[in-house]
Amino acid sequence: MAIGLYNLLQFITVGIAAGFMGGFFGVGAAIIIVPLLIFWVFPALQVSPEVIAHLSIGTSLAIIIPTSLSSSLAHSKAGNVTWRVVFYLVITGLVAAYLGSGLATKLSGPLLKALFGIFLVIMASQMYFQEKRNGESSDVVSPAPIPTLVLGFLVGIFSGFLGVGGGVLAIPLLVRFMGVSIHRAVGISISFAFFASLVGTWGYIVNGWGKSYLPSCSLGYVHIGGWILAGLPSIIFAQWGTKLGRKTKPFYLQRAFAFFLAIVGFRMLWDYLRLILLA
Repeated sequence: MAIGLYNLLQFITVGIAAGFMGGFFGVGAAIIIVPLLIFWVFPALQVSPEVIAHLSIGTSLAIIIPTSLSSSLAHSKAGNVTWRVVFYLVITGLVAAYLGSGLATKLSGPLLKALFGIFLVIMASQMYFQEKRNGESSDVVSPAPIPTLVLGFLVGIFSGFLGVGGGVLAIPLLVRFMGVSIHRAVGISISFAFFASLVGTWGYIVNGWGKSYLPSCSLGYVHIGGWILAGLPSIIFAQWGTKLGRKTKPFYLQRAFAFFLAIVGFRMLWDYLRLILLA
């Protein structure tokens, strides 16, 4: 089915949401992108249910590429990115992102999503109820290499498997267990998301190549039209989200992100419970 005016507006809306969320919270915003594509955009394009989930995740990762690049440059300019830490995350994270994307195209992940949802709710609780420190927050500029490498692998797996930029996992771990301030964690996270989304997108293209039921304008499990139409506005709105995030006090930004994590976690748990109840 050709992309009409309504579909064009749908993709632009997705791009606006992705850009703002990516800039403000330091996440790839796939938590918003994927549901919008699955339940709203691709059904309107009459995409086959056989491939709609994988196509949504692959396209989400592709949209995150320009979003995260725009946002990471803005955070770097503000001094909120420690590139040494990003480098360590990339070393293990990119391999893990490719493995995760390959695994996702072969397996269904309801239980994994449920476990991930529980993890997010726990992390959200810890971050939300963490006491306000003097000076708002500690800030370990460069955490130890070994824990950072382990963190990169974990973030990469979830990034590739779930089609997320990795911020929902990287930010709470950097803040809670490595002593990185929330602003720096956001900058590091979105910078890593750029590299992880590149590899994850490639994995979905390769593993979706030649599959049946895909729309004609797809490259593997990536919808090219959606990538362009949502990706372009995401670049602009990522800058706006980044500026707003920098103006928000660290303590309140941390609580806002904890609230965001809780919503995501409960949504994942609800989807899993609904699947069990309907079985």
